[in-house]
Amino acid sequence: MKRQAGFTLLELIVVIGIVGIMSITAMPLYRTYQQRAFGSEASLMIKRLVDGQILYYLENEEFFPPAGQTILINHNDPQSKNEILQIENALKILIPVGHFLSYSFHNDPQDPKGKCINIQINAPFPIFDDGSSYIYVQLFTNGEVEYF
Repeated sequence: MKRQAGFTLLELIVVIGIVGIMSITAMPLYRTYQQRAFGSEASLMIKRLVDGQILYYLENEEFFPPAGQTILINHNDPQSKNEILQIENALKILIPVGHFLSYSFHNDPQDPKGKCINIQINAPFPIFDDGSSYIYVQLFTNGEVEYF
């Protein structure tokens, strides 16, 4: 009797089982690398936003947005959202959307330490090793920068 070319059902089940076990062991590593990537992106974006705010302050003697205003940008907002375009035009940087990072800008003229801009980047899951899902910066008119 001549054997036909191809796989037997048993061989197919064994291969599917091996691939399943490999994918189960790879998922935690994938999540760790994903967390590192989003944490790196958040850190880089906060530095770029602080630099943009410093340059904007040096040119206009005020932070963006104007005093008392808040701008919120969610990760699923379209790139053409008016607030995104305002920030890009004022700070001369590109705000990426669709990367699971949400942005918050609040100009607080009543802070006890003096006039400041608060910038916060949030993610819906932990993005840093300590388990935090956000990075927060306060930038004051005297040049002091506080990272949280």
